[in-house]
Amino acid sequence: MPDELDRKIAENVVLSAIGRLQPMRGGKVVSSRAALRAVILDAIQEAYEIGVLAAEKRQFGELTRRGSANRPAWMDIRLDSPEDLAAHKISIRPVVLKSLADAGFRCLGDLRWISNRELRQLHYIGIKTAQQLRNVLRRMENGA
Repeated sequence: MPDELDRKIAENVVLSAIGRLQPMRGGKVVSSRAALRAVILDAIQEAYEIGVLAAEKRQFGELTRRGSANRPAWMDIRLDSPEDLAAHKISIRPVVLKSLADAGFRCLGDLRWISNRELRQLHYIGIKTAQQLRNVLRRMENGA
């Protein structure tokens, strides 16, 4: 399953949304079309990611729950074990690990269906860190 919305579809949605914008008195938002276009594309991509993750969770959630015989071994890699992380060549800053632990994430599998937006709401996790975590999950999935 692709992890990005087809760019042409996203462009069509954006152009349609921009074309429908009506200038409003008093409640104006000053922005260039290019900046607005980029923001809408990002919003569409985020919505798509959240939708894909939710669909995968519905489809595969039972197979990957703790205790399931079909659960991939990588999902049980403990976030509080530097040895386990290093053995799988996973590098996560300690402050990020603490933030994940404080939010209740104990294993790598706990992060499987968490969107970048949800990750960014945690302390010390920004856009780049959330994307790095997502890349680690993809790498583990593809390697399993």
